[in-house]
Amino acid sequence: MGMCMMPRMGICINSEFDSPNTMNQERYCTLFDLAADCLMILDLDGIIIDINRTGHERLGFTRDEMVGMHITRLDPPEFAAKVPKRLDDIEKGSAIFESAHLRKDGTAMPVEINSKLIELDGKKVFFSVIRDITGRRTAEQRIAQLAHFDVITKLPNRNLFYDRLDQAVARARRYQQKFAVLFLDLDGFKQVNDEFGHHAGDGLLGMVAERLTESARDMDTVARVGGDEFVFILNNVDHPDNAILVANKILESLSQPFIVNGNACLIGCCIGISIFPDDTDDAETLVKMADDAMYVAKNGGKNNYQFFNAQPGKEPFMRQEVLPIKFPG
Repeated sequence: MGMCMMPRMGICINSEFDSPNTMNQERYCTLFDLAADCLMILDLDGIIIDINRTGHERLGFTRDEMVGMHITRLDPPEFAAKVPKRLDDIEKGSAIFESAHLRKDGTAMPVEINSKLIELDGKKVFFSVIRDITGRRTAEQRIAQLAHFDVITKLPNRNLFYDRLDQAVARARRYQQKFAVLFLDLDGFKQVNDEFGHHAGDGLLGMVAERLTESARDMDTVARVGGDEFVFILNNVDHPDNAILVANKILESLSQPFIVNGNACLIGCCIGISIFPDDTDDAETLVKMADDAMYVAKNGGKNNYQFFNAQPGKEPFMRQEVLPIKFPG
C-alpha cells in the first residue's frame, strides 16, 4: 500500500491503491487537492481534520476556516440530527448516503457521501469522498416534473390528479367529509387554436391555467387531463353550494377576454360537478359522473354548470353565449 505523508497534517494516509515507487509525497498531496470531488478527513467526533482544495472552494470557505469545524456546521437542520447515527455507521466500517452541505453563503448543495473508517498515523479517522449531485438532483426533478405535471400549463397531469384523488377519498372517509370533482371543458378553444396556431393555443392554455389556479384554494387541486379539459378536486365541501360558488367563480374568470397574438379572444367553458360520497364513493366513477354532467351542461348551452344529479329546485346555471373570438376594431 502506498503511503503519503501530508506535511500540513503531520500524519500518514494509507492509500487504497498501489502507487509507483516514483510517485512521491508531493504528488500524492497534489492529487488530494486537485481531485474532482471533495475529500474530507474527520476525527471520530466529527471534527474536520483536513479538506482538499476542491472541497473548501466548492463550499466557499478557506481551508483554515474549515479545519477544526464540526461537520454538523455544514448540515441543514433536517440532516444535522442524523449525523451521530451516520458517524456510528461509518465507525463500523463504511457508509454511503445522500445529504446536503451548506455553503458559506447559506445555500445548500446536495451531496452523495462515501465514508469509511481508515487509519492515519496510527489513529482511526473518517475519510469521506463527497460528490456534488446538483446535476443529478436537477435531472431527477425534471423527470419527476415531466411524470407528474403538464408541460404546457405546469398543472398536475392525469397521473398526479388520480393520485391526489385517491388521497382525497382516503381523507374524506377518515374524517367523514365531502369533496367535489369539477370537470371542465373549454368552449371556443379549437377555434382559437385553428385561427392562430398551436403555439398560440398553448399560450392560451397557460393563461387559462393561471386563472383556474386563482379560483382554487391551496388545499384544492387543479389538473389538466386532456387537450382542453381540466379537473378540480375541491376538498372539504360542506354543502353543494360551496361547489357552486367555485363554479361561478370559474365561469366569471374565463368569461374575461384573453389577449392572443394581440387579439382579444372570448372563450367559455362548461362544468360538470359530482360530490363524494353523495353521488358515489368510488374515485373513478366520481370523475365519470362529473364528465357526464359536463356533457349535460354543454347540451344546455355554453358557459354553465350542471350537477350529476341536479339539486331539487335548482336550475343549471346559464350564461348568455359569447363569441369565441373577437377581433379589435
